[in-house]
Amino acid sequence: MKIRNVEPILCDGGFRPWIFVKVTTDEGITGYGDCTDWDRGPSIAACVKDLGETVVGRNADETESIYWFLYRGCQRAIGGITHKAIAGIDSALWDIKGKALGAPVYQLLGGKMRDRIRLYWTHCASCRARHADKLRLPPVKRLEDVRRVAEQVVEEGFTALKTNMFPLEDLPDRPRVGGGEIDTATIRNAVAIVETFRKTVGEDVGIALDVAFSFRLGAAIALGRALEPYNMMWLETETLDAEALKTIRMSTRTPICTGESLYTTHGFKPFLELHAADIVMPDIAWNGITAGKKIADVAEAYDVMVAPHNCHSPLTTLITAHLCATIPNFLVMEFDRDDVPWRDDVLTQSLKIEKGHLVLPEGPGFGADLQEEVIARHPYRGGRWT
Repeated sequence: MKIRNVEPILCDGGFRPWIFVKVTTDEGITGYGDCTDWDRGPSIAACVKDLGETVVGRNADETESIYWFLYRGCQRAIGGITHKAIAGIDSALWDIKGKALGAPVYQLLGGKMRDRIRLYWTHCASCRARHADKLRLPPVKRLEDVRRVAEQVVEEGFTALKTNMFPLEDLPDRPRVGGGEIDTATIRNAVAIVETFRKTVGEDVGIALDVAFSFRLGAAIALGRALEPYNMMWLETETLDAEALKTIRMSTRTPICTGESLYTTHGFKPFLELHAADIVMPDIAWNGITAGKKIADVAEAYDVMVAPHNCHSPLTTLITAHLCATIPNFLVMEFDRDDVPWRDDVLTQSLKIEKGHLVLPEGPGFGADLQEEVIARHPYRGGRWT
């Protein structure tokens, strides 16, 4: 079964373009992957097209061989756009292999350890604070609105959520995020939002706060300490300095999560060796199934839990779920409960969410295909929020 064509497909996914990968074979089997990024859609699509031409004619079921062929061919450009393109191709090939064998991808990875994948509601309240009009949802403007969203988390059965810092009308000081330092007004904003969630959802629902690369070492420590009274699931903070992250982790009782911007086992290695984080969160749309499984296995060897990053398309949700089903150190998977109205329309089978868990599909491959005619009705036109 030879690869005949590799094609990127872009779709308007709201606050990010969805970047799909379509791989066709000479036996008529088509596989779909995903390498969604928030900003560089056309660049990644061009890379998919470029790298795809190098694997035309190869056996589509040789996922391991093709992954390393692409990796070594791009070794001086690994990470970022290049590895996201590799990941999209890799996932599409796993979809083909599953369809050819008549088996779900999780069976090819050793078989499922769980039928339902625990989810956390990500960008909880923060997406409505920034993009309510595009999501066609009630806006979040005050702490009372945050409380209403928190009540919805409980009503829908989610056992965990993740939020961000964002300005609110009844908090007089705007948070300053992204400069590396942190001031008392920004800490007050974070504490007020987290405290509102905690008081509403109770003690048993996990709460995470995502600040990405916004704060350097000392600022992240100050924030972690300020959040200690709220029994956080984690503070999500990023740095490329594993020693710095270890210092943060050792300086606060708040658990630390990192890893969405790391690639392959080499990227995670220094963080795992130093036990710099309590939880790692590899992004499967940016690493692929092949590398993602290796990362999870190495994390297991270092006694670290895995909570994959997943704020992309519904196809990425399915792809990531297949991996989560097979690893012993799985904690919880990210999920954008608030998304564009056409999210479920792009798949031939909608995501089945029950009480904050994704029910694994049983069909071959990833269990659903893309509806390309639906995607065509939502073209990506560049930028964010087209």
